[in-house]
Amino acid sequence: MPRKIYDDEKLKPEALKLRRLGLSYREIAKRLGCSVYKVHELISNYESLSSRLKQAIELADKLDALASKLSVLEEQVSKLQSFLSNAKMLEGLAGEVSKLREEVKSLNQRFKVLENSIDWTRISVERRLMDDSTGCKWLDGNGYCTRWHWYRKAEGLDMRPDIVEDRTVYALNAKKYPLICTACPTYKPRGL
Repeated sequence: MPRKIYDDEKLKPEALKLRRLGLSYREIAKRLGCSVYKVHELISNYESLSSRLKQAIELADKLDALASKLSVLEEQVSKLQSFLSNAKMLEGLAGEVSKLREEVKSLNQRFKVLENSIDWTRISVERRLMDDSTGCKWLDGNGYCTRWHWYRKAEGLDMRPDIVEDRTVYALNAKKYPLICTACPTYKPRGL
């Protein structure tokens, strides 16, 4: 029977790979389709103590190189995580800014309504306090209300004492405090 010729360059890496996976010579021979002797011939040099030591040194060098690469990759991952964290924070801030813009817009609209209401109130009060026919009939020539009286003088307000039914009462200067006048339920123009 003629001797079978194998391509050692192709078989050797495969045999070594299978051996590293823990397969026996017999299992390797079966998978490669060759004899157990051929497997021994292919990988025995790699199984001697000196060749094992040489392989261990080569592996250690490869491990060092991989550890160095891993360190660089970990550093890059850390930078990316920091960047992503900042990006998420910026996205959150952008969302908050958008919400704040909407709130400011809403507040501006409410402010305009309030400003208009204040203008209308001011106009109404000014009309109540005029000295002509549209002014309140209860105001005297100095701007004091003759309709409502207080039994005690309020601190800090311009009030003048009057005598009503033998009792001292105080009249408020409505022209100085016009907003009090806006709530008056007894307003009547002078002409009525």
